[in-house]
Order: sequence, then structure tokens, then C-alpha cells
Amino acid sequence: MPNRRRVEIRSQKRLFDDFFKIDEIIVSHQQYDGKMSADQRRLNFERGDAVAVLLFNTDTRSVVLVEQFKVPALIGRRRDDPGLQDGWITEVMAGMIGPDETAEEGVIRETMEETGYEIQAPELICKFLSSPGGTSERIFLYFAQVSESAKPEKGGGLADEDVRVVQISVNDLFDRLAKGQIEDPKLAIAAYWLQGNMGRVESLEPDTVRYCIKGNPNLIVGYKTGSIDYIKDVSIWVNSENTDMMMDRFIGRSISSKIRSLGANKDDDNNIIDDVIQESLRGAIGERAHVKIGTVLVTESGMLRATHHVHRIFHVAAVEGGLGTGVKADPDNLRTCTENVLTRVDRENNGFWRRLRKHNLDSILFPMMGAGDGGVAIEAVADKIIPPAINYFRTTPNPTLNEIYFLAFRLRDKSACDKVLESYCDKGVLTRLENK
Repeated sequence: MPNRRRVEIRSQKRLFDDFFKIDEIIVSHQQYDGKMSADQRRLNFERGDAVAVLLFNTDTRSVVLVEQFKVPALIGRRRDDPGLQDGWITEVMAGMIGPDETAEEGVIRETMEETGYEIQAPELICKFLSSPGGTSERIFLYFAQVSESAKPEKGGGLADEDVRVVQISVNDLFDRLAKGQIEDPKLAIAAYWLQGNMGRVESLEPDTVRYCIKGNPNLIVGYKTGSIDYIKDVSIWVNSENTDMMMDRFIGRSISSKIRSLGANKDDDNNIIDDVIQESLRGAIGERAHVKIGTVLVTESGMLRATHHVHRIFHVAAVEGGLGTGVKADPDNLRTCTENVLTRVDRENNGFWRRLRKHNLDSILFPMMGAGDGGVAIEAVADKIIPPAINYFRTTPNPTLNEIYFLAFRLRDKSACDKVLESYCDKGVLTRLENK
């Protein structure tokens, strides 16, 4: 809120003038009762304005921090333990704004000098007074994404600074935040901001990453990034469903909701007039009100056939649901769910109706089954569902599928997929292919 109360500075004198400066200020200000206060003597620790930045490494899903010895950290900690020798603190990269330099120019320069990372268009998180009772210093706190390819210099501090660049995973950062283990206020503020913005920060543009079974370039395992809305030309989409086989509401944010909405018939005003996929699923489940984990039901794809060239939806019961208990996935069931879907694909392709189609259902897209409401960590999901896909190509004599993809909606999904797939490259099972 704007402050329209009066302030009168009677005098201002510099008492100490070195790297830091201390000013004596005689001031009077309008009080809450409307009267002017008596003249007050105040000291202000003057050091100018500073910048700080939380760097997020998209290649490693880590934050880039700096570790440095600082005397105030040592003195402060010695209040608890006079014999303490620890004056090192891990914090976000920070530095002073130079003369005739904007805050954004300062943070770009300081980032290069201290870490070696080149950043562009950093995003301002907030601007705040570091300690308004004693100093006029303001800190402009930024966020920026970096990658190893954007690190042309070694970094690691100026000649007169002893600075170590460190990286910690975002999971570790949030764990430290929850446990109250972050001492740097800039880092704490930035960590809270990042925690609330991870969905946006980790969103990915549409892309396809492909690996082949070594020695057989026609058998592809990989992942597609970004929203499922933009994925086309995959024959089968897998819908990870609960054991009641009830798709999520149209207003939901799950993959189930997306598939249901994209497949529905709509009028010219985009109003849904025919809930095609859910009605088809209801017909497939028949009188059963509940199915076992791992059950696979196949339905038509509705409008997805015309808009995204999806021919079938394979619904797999990967999440257990119960009255009053919500939904929960067991990681140990995810491998079986994946295997059951792949077995059902071969059955569909080898069945009687295959003769009526010009081509096999030759490609499939799996979501990260069991994540989200299922409660299983993405890393655990990837460890369970990607190996069966690779094993399918290695052990099936005549696989009817040529391409198996997983949906990496966010950066964390991508990192989890990369870890598993690259481990199979290290074993000599897979070979990474160049992007088309």
C-alpha cells in the first residue's frame, strides 16, 4: 500500500567510510496519530543494492549454489558454540550491483563470474530489504534455468574469492527446506518460490527421444515430452485407470481426463455432446463393477482418430480404488500392468479383425502409470514400466509393435526416463538415435 505519511530528514552524516559505510541520520516521521515524532538518531549500514539468483540446471534437475567462507556466518554460529570453526555457508549466487548497471545486467555478470554459467532474461522472483532495521540494502532475487551446454567458462569465483560451485537435487533442496536446514534467507525464499512453481518450471516442449534395440533399428523404445495434447501418429494410447474403470472428470487434470475430453464429440461451440470413450469403456466393462489390477480393456478412440491419428485406447487397471480410501498404486504391480498391455496388443494385432485393417497397431504411448494420484514416485515408476518394454522387444519372436513410447510430461519424468534408458545403453542393450 502507498505510504503518504510525512518524513523529514534533518541531517545525514557519514560516520564510517570503507568497503561498508555507516551513516548517521536525524529523522522525524509522521506517527499513526498524525503528529510528527521527535527527532530520532538512527544509524544505517549502507552497502548499496545486491542481486542473487537461483539457478536450475535442466540437465541434472538440480539447483546450482555456491559455497564460501564468510566471517559473519562464523561469528553468528559461535553464539551457540564459541569453539566452532565452521564459517562456510551454502547459498544462492549473489553479488553487488555495479555503478551504472541495472539489476538484470548485474545478475547476468555475477552469474558468469562466480559459476561460469551464461544466463539470459532471468526471471525476477522478488525485491526485498535484507534487514530493514539496520541496512538500506535491497536484494533483487532472480530465477534462471541453465544447462551444461550453456557453460562456456569454468567459473568458480574471481581471483580474490575462494568459491566452490555445488549442485543439489531439487528433492534434496525441498527436504532441507522442510527440515529447517537452510541458513541463507535468499535460498529459503527462492526454494519456496521454486516449490510453488515446479509445474511451470518443469514443463517441456513437444519432442521425441528415441532408442533402438542394439542391432535392430526398427524396434524403438523412447519417450515423448510435453503435453499429450500435442502427440500425434501413435496408434495406441494407454489410459492408466483405477479398478472401477471410471475415467476422470472432464475438468480434471489427469491423463485420463485429457483422453476422455480429446476423444469426445463436440459441437461448434466446443460443448461435449457424446462422451465416446467413457461410454465405450462402460460397454467393455459390462456388468462388472470392479476389475482386478492388471486388467486391460480396449475401446475406440473417438475423435482422437481424426485429430491425433490414435486408433485404440487401452485402459489398464493400474491403481487400486476403494470406498472412502481413495486411490493408491502399488509399484510392484506396474510391471505386470505393462506386460499385460503389450500382450493384449499382440492379441489384437493377431486377431481376426486384423484383416480389416491395412496396418497393425504398431506404436503405443504409455503414461507414467501409478504417479500422480497413485502416489508412486516418478523414478520408481520408470524403473518398473520401461524395462518390460525393452524386454518385450528382446524376447518376443515376432513383435507386432515397432515403437513403444512413454509420456514425459515434465522435466522430472524426462530425467527418470533418461536414467533408465541410458543404463540400458551402458549395458549394450540400447543405442540412442538422433532426432528426426
